[in-house]
Amino acid sequence: MSILSRYIFKEMVGPTFLGLIFYTSILVMHTLFDMAGLIIKGSLSAGAVGKLLLYSLPNIVVLTIPMSLLFGILIAIGRLSSDSEIVAMRALGISTRTIYRPVLVFSVLIFLVTLYLINFVMPQGNREFVKMRAELATSAAEGVIKPRIFHDQFENLILFVNDIDPTTGHWKGVFVADNRSDSPESMTPAEMSTHLTAPQDAREVGGLSARGAGQRTIVAASGNLAIVEPSKEIWMNLQDAETHVWDSSQPDRYDHTTNASQRLLVPSVGLEPHSRSVVRSLRELNLLELVDQERALRASSDEQDRVTRNVARVEIHKKFAIPFACIAFGILGLPLGITNRRGGKSSGFSLSIAIILAYYVMISNGEQLAAAGTIPAALGMWGANLLLLGAGVYLLGRANRDFVVAAQESTLRVRLLRRVQRILPKRRSRTTDDGETPSLLSRLDITFPNILDRYVLREFLKTLALVLISVLALFIVVDYSETSKDARESGAPLAILLTYYRFHIFGVLNWALPISVLVATLVTFAMMSKNNEVTALKSNGVSLYRIALPILAVAALTSLLAYFVLDFILPHSTIRVAELKSQIKGRPLVSASAQEKLWYLGQDRYLINFLAYDRNAERLTQVQVFELHPTEFRLTRRVYARHATWNGTAWVFEDGWMRSFTDDGNSTYSRIDSPLALQYAETPDDFATDVRTPEQMTYAELRRYIGILRDSGYEADSLAVRLYEKASWPAVSLVMALIAMPFAFRMGRHGALYGIALALILAIIYWMIYVVFTKFGEVGNLPPILSAWAANILFAIAAVYLFLHVET
Repeated sequence: MSILSRYIFKEMVGPTFLGLIFYTSILVMHTLFDMAGLIIKGSLSAGAVGKLLLYSLPNIVVLTIPMSLLFGILIAIGRLSSDSEIVAMRALGISTRTIYRPVLVFSVLIFLVTLYLINFVMPQGNREFVKMRAELATSAAEGVIKPRIFHDQFENLILFVNDIDPTTGHWKGVFVADNRSDSPESMTPAEMSTHLTAPQDAREVGGLSARGAGQRTIVAASGNLAIVEPSKEIWMNLQDAETHVWDSSQPDRYDHTTNASQRLLVPSVGLEPHSRSVVRSLRELNLLELVDQERALRASSDEQDRVTRNVARVEIHKKFAIPFACIAFGILGLPLGITNRRGGKSSGFSLSIAIILAYYVMISNGEQLAAAGTIPAALGMWGANLLLLGAGVYLLGRANRDFVVAAQESTLRVRLLRRVQRILPKRRSRTTDDGETPSLLSRLDITFPNILDRYVLREFLKTLALVLISVLALFIVVDYSETSKDARESGAPLAILLTYYRFHIFGVLNWALPISVLVATLVTFAMMSKNNEVTALKSNGVSLYRIALPILAVAALTSLLAYFVLDFILPHSTIRVAELKSQIKGRPLVSASAQEKLWYLGQDRYLINFLAYDRNAERLTQVQVFELHPTEFRLTRRVYARHATWNGTAWVFEDGWMRSFTDDGNSTYSRIDSPLALQYAETPDDFATDVRTPEQMTYAELRRYIGILRDSGYEADSLAVRLYEKASWPAVSLVMALIAMPFAFRMGRHGALYGIALALILAIIYWMIYVVFTKFGEVGNLPPILSAWAANILFAIAAVYLFLHVET
């Protein structure tokens, strides 16, 4: 390899490696954030967390490697072009092919690495990741159960535990509402009860016959969870259990049985649609296994097998199309870098983001069309590569022609400039009229922002915009690959998809703003240090505190903006995102105030369940009250009504029934044919709060909601942490700017790439501290306010300490 090839090769390696770290770190942090609850609640060791990251890394890296390659080529070639080194090479007679040779070699090497990862490493990583995550989720299930709290993390099953033995961990007083099949068809209550109370080793205990069943309620004196090896199934063991099964259409058909022991198969958490699970399972296969799977499904005429066969074909082509994107990006990157000479690194950065976004949108749409059978799998997966390859070849030929024209224009421009210099007289230097230099007072600029501040702000804001756009584009690329599948399956129009991202961008902005401020601060001062601008300012008596003032001011304003977005815009945009997401998935549109099957712990020994609450009419719909024995944990009376309306002093139940249970196991039934007033301690104010996620509520709404939840028996530690996060998270931007300052002024002449690498390290450290403390607060190991502010306090103290030890 020639000296020139080694030089160009070396220029590409650094930015490519940096881009790989940047893009991969962003996605790894996002993955860890999703798994943070599992990590903390499951008390995972550092080794287990490391394995989870290791298994998820191949699936992330095969996506970020092509992006990093394009980023590296555009940055490297753009730098050579902006410094006129490409022009110098052409002036020496070096052809574009010679310049392109190291770029092509580098692209082929990255292609081979990606090809190996996606065909051999990624399938194994996917298998191990899915297996390990399932094991950790099941092993951590029992640890999240807390007394006198309604737990709904199991699908279609509500669990309430009255107390927990601190020594054995066994439950005392268990209430289970099983709604996994509440549309009875042909099964009588006695038959339902038979299925429910089958022998302990019967799987139908949890499955509850597919023929249908009524609403089931189980009240037990004690119980616990057990994990069965090696299937990792979660079973609920109950002792002294009463099973209540009733038919909602015929309430007089009621069955009440008692069992000394009973087992219930707990449903899996987060079951996925069949099509999505098929895709995940196929991604755990290598190339040969995929080919065998596709051949086995080729002769089948079943519709589901046809869809699976299409997905298998897509996965086969993807194992080559994604790595080939490296070569397509390599061919396209060189002419774009050459023709983009004035923009330099900043323009190359922006251009790489635009191309990456367009590419992954095209390949995601192609994948969905091919999986649906609309277009061939080869066209769906290779279409984007062919378009980029064609554009690269065209631009490469045009770049060769532009070099010839540019050389001719350069020669003519030099000749004209020399003639003009001969004709025009030399310009006299400007001085004052009396020949005196300006006074010191006239040169002293005490305004803010002055020229120096405006210069620093211009460089900082330009870098901030580039980084922010990059992170936003990356999140859109990742989210679009999943959202487009749902939109294609449900037939959602493009307008809904665009509206979804118009509102979703606020949530991404809230997360991306702090890390963007951190990167922009480090890069801005890194470039100033590399160009000796910081040294020149210090030699003229300008302290580092004064240089940092404009960026700190912008960071403070950014924190105020972040709080405004978080507390005033994000709650409403999150609601719209949830509604639009339901439309994209093809689900019925459900408003935030119409949540189903809400549960409430009464002030005395009773539990209240209702479908919805009408605030204006002060009416509960489909309400049930489960009254418990004063000393034993068993039902004494059950009240049901289609409506219960507040009359000012009591709740009036209409169109329902009551069933009372005696000590000897018998029961009496009576209908509510006329309005019946029953005295319960709850008033309409206790039900007047909409059930929304913390992101969908303002600070005041969430604080009020936490108070109501605590009064009604729900656990509120995690929500209290989220409440204080609404104040602590916006301040992260200012903290990031503070911590970046001392590191930026110590970097010397390392430059922007070193600054970005350092920013990623600091961001990962902050994120780990932030997640650990907030999750400890959510599980009750730390006060909520301390857990929410701990990371900010620690980093602010570290920033002040480091800044005081920098020579200003």
